[in-house]
Amino acid sequence: MEKHYFKTAEFAALCGVKKDTLLHYDHIGLLKPQWVGENGYRYYAAQQLRTYDLIAVLRRLGTPLAEIRDYLTRRSPQALLELLEEKEAQLDAERRRLEEMSRLLHAAMEGAQLAQAVRPGEIRLETLPPAHCAVVEAPDFAGGKFEEARYLLHIRQLLAWAREHGTLSLASGDIICRESMERGDFMEDYYFCLVPPGTQGWPLRVRPGGTYAVLYHQGTYQSEYDACRRLWDWVHAQGYAVAGDLYEENLVDYTTSEDPRGYLLKLSLQVREG
Repeated sequence: MEKHYFKTAEFAALCGVKKDTLLHYDHIGLLKPQWVGENGYRYYAAQQLRTYDLIAVLRRLGTPLAEIRDYLTRRSPQALLELLEEKEAQLDAERRRLEEMSRLLHAAMEGAQLAQAVRPGEIRLETLPPAHCAVVEAPDFAGGKFEEARYLLHIRQLLAWAREHGTLSLASGDIICRESMERGDFMEDYYFCLVPPGTQGWPLRVRPGGTYAVLYHQGTYQSEYDACRRLWDWVHAQGYAVAGDLYEENLVDYTTSEDPRGYLLKLSLQVREG
């Protein structure tokens, strides 16, 4: 036997893999030995190292073994170019996904840090940037048409869609429209999730950038409505005019507190000089 043939263990050592890997590749028809002796030993040729290296590169690119096997049966410059272009597109998509996840994780961390830094009950003016909100209408609590199952389904559909389009929200926020508050109604009109600018395919509302009176309210969700009234009254007592809707966001909720009395909500009401 010539020296450029190697037994399975020898060839595996040259490739830097376990013997079982080559046996598996042989079993699925991906990389079969050059020949099999009468004693059952498998022998690989030196030139098969190049084939293994190609397999290893494609594996690092995330190519399934079946796809690699298909390519090896029809090798050509054009086929390789098409395969690599496909992998490049997949890597670009994964890179964008990871960048978006990193951005959202940083936003979630900032929210958690903010929850530790603010003083519950404090009202202050803040400048907020524009934000894009995917929304679903709140049910008619007062009209006697409230169906809890339908309400929960709409919320879950909103959350599922928003997560597919760039939010990590585990719970939706609330929007109370200015017109409702002027009537003395502080029940939510919409539920929302923040999504990246340019998102399409769902009803959207834009929270305008500008000056907001912000109340960090600690307490149960049931106590939220009185807190909203308190914020509304504070704005008028300070001589400001309400310029937009009120937005409620969760900073601490059931995901981080077992006690509902420890929930922390950020209530933001757009204002302007009166």
